[in-house]
Amino acid sequence: MTNSSLFQEESEQYRVLKQDVAHTYKLITSSRYVNNRNLEQVSNDAKKRVANLTSDKPWQDLLTYMRGIYSLSRSKNHYEDFERRFSYFYQSISHDILEYVPEIDQEQYRQFLTILLDLIIADPKVENAPWPSLLFKLLQQMQQEQIDFVYDQFLSKSITATDCSRNFALCYSYVALLAGKEVTSLAILQKHKATFHEQDVASHYQLLKTRGRWRTMKQWFSVLFPKKDNGQYGSLQKFADEMNTALPISSKEQDSIWKRWLVSPSFHRFQTYVQHLSSEQKQDLIERLLPELEQRLHQLDVAKTYEKMLLTFEKHEVAVRYLLKNERDPLKLREEKVDLLHAVKNANPILVRPIYHQFIVRLVEKKSRVHYEQAAAYLKELQSLYESQEDKIIFMDYVRRLKKLYRTYRAFIEELKRIGL
Repeated sequence: MTNSSLFQEESEQYRVLKQDVAHTYKLITSSRYVNNRNLEQVSNDAKKRVANLTSDKPWQDLLTYMRGIYSLSRSKNHYEDFERRFSYFYQSISHDILEYVPEIDQEQYRQFLTILLDLIIADPKVENAPWPSLLFKLLQQMQQEQIDFVYDQFLSKSITATDCSRNFALCYSYVALLAGKEVTSLAILQKHKATFHEQDVASHYQLLKTRGRWRTMKQWFSVLFPKKDNGQYGSLQKFADEMNTALPISSKEQDSIWKRWLVSPSFHRFQTYVQHLSSEQKQDLIERLLPELEQRLHQLDVAKTYEKMLLTFEKHEVAVRYLLKNERDPLKLREEKVDLLHAVKNANPILVRPIYHQFIVRLVEKKSRVHYEQAAAYLKELQSLYESQEDKIIFMDYVRRLKKLYRTYRAFIEELKRIGL
């Protein structure tokens, strides 16, 4: 490692850490069974050894330590035998390095990037090198100026797609995409001989979605997954469906999107899919989807989606029928139902009266103090919905009949007296 030093002071650092690195390496390559708890202890021990240096550049010490372990695994040809262990160790050390990054100044940050990029460029074809993964994680918090520096000053000048490991190709492609080089980004993946799976390029597709690059996304699907049809993109299917709602497609393809959505309804995905539709198209779609959802209201996720759709599209009459038919325990109203009830009440107080009437009866029939208290609260709220003089007479007649019907429910009668009824 001394002869291949990539940054100033590394030789001295490694001389200080050499025995510690050898100790950690021996623990990692121990032949005994090692679980994640053991690996966590090994990683924490290594971090404590680095912390003992009391350096003003702990991120650099961690990089040196990780490079020492990596170099030993390469020279001793041990990586494949202990792949899970090395991978765990690299991820743990990388996590701590990333924790230090926000604390370092601009000059040190540029130094850090340069060191990391030099490490990547030194071993671009090595599949198990930890550096591309570290860079990929770093990209998530990197400013555009820094991304351009990584792409323009290093990767585009030093690396070709055929010189990359599979992991590095994914990282390099993502950097290019972040830098706005969409054609180059796709070309890097296309030229690499490895077959990429859907989950490998999820970050790429998320970025294309964020930027609204739907036609570019369509090209990516055709190039990276030419043998798959719409509906077969696995973890990328959500991107394909949103893409197809944003681009002109046939009615048959639209039907396929909503059939897939109905398998696992989500209001968030619904909002995403309809954002490109006109108001008239949205209303037509709602009329089609609501009856489908009504067949599965016994499923909580379906019910919540249904309720949010009723609320958003102000389907007040449908909401009243729904609450009258489906709410058996008004004491335990979910947030979605509370919001729906308030929306109907604010829009049309008369429309919501039957719901309160039913809730009150159902609560009283539960025959417990807490239910009586809630019934009284609903009754007081119901009183505010009878505003005219004629309405007030009707309400008081209802209260008298209620008292007569439940005259033997002493605790309930007491609650009515408490609220002045």
